Amino acid sequence: MFAKLKSMTILALCCVVCSIPVYPMDQPSGQMLGGSLNSPIRLEVFSDFQCPACRELYLNTIRQVLQEYSSKDKVCVIYHEYPLSIHQYAREAARYSEAASRLGQQKLLPVYETLFTDQAQWAQDGSLEATVSKALPKDDFLKLKQIMQDSSINAAIDKEVQLGELKEVKSTPTLFIYYVGKQQKVEGVVTYMVLKQFIDSIVK
Repeated sequence: MFAKLKSMTILALCCVVCSIPVYPMDQPSGQMLGGSLNSPIRLEVFSDFQCPACRELYLNTIRQVLQEYSSKDKVCVIYHEYPLSIHQYAREAARYSEAASRLGQQKLLPVYETLFTDQAQWAQDGSLEATVSKALPKDDFLKLKQIMQDSSINAAIDKEVQLGELKEVKSTPTLFIYYVGKQQKVEGVVTYMVLKQFIDSIVK
């Protein structure tokens, strides 16, 4: 189900992506993890917190992109919630993430880190509250729990899922890369070295 890119060459990356005409988006939905809308490359990821391939992509690829490129405003990274029905706790994890996003990026990133890092534990026993509570100061966690009671949390996730369906997302992770008026769609895990070659070919 979760496709993997095994080649380390940019040619291999181009073989699994499809170029599609792009229509500008003034304000994309989703959670911005780094960079800005003025970055020359925008990377949007449809992801499920309980998906092992999504964990691999975030921890081994996206985290480095954030450090090396988003911090220099070269790549804007936006995540979209796309919890799969086959994963028992994915929807609830998405609710924690959506609530954390309303506390700001500085609170959101630690929640991403802990959800993906400790995935094996909470995916087994559903201990999401204990997992997320470790990522935030007590006062912020209490605010997050209060935000989660808002019905707009579920509505926001539903909107992201609908967007994914509109964009024909079939599995997670699925990436959309926007650059110089073009779009490329990639299904599955992309290694950091492959993505780095791709980014460096666009951003000198």
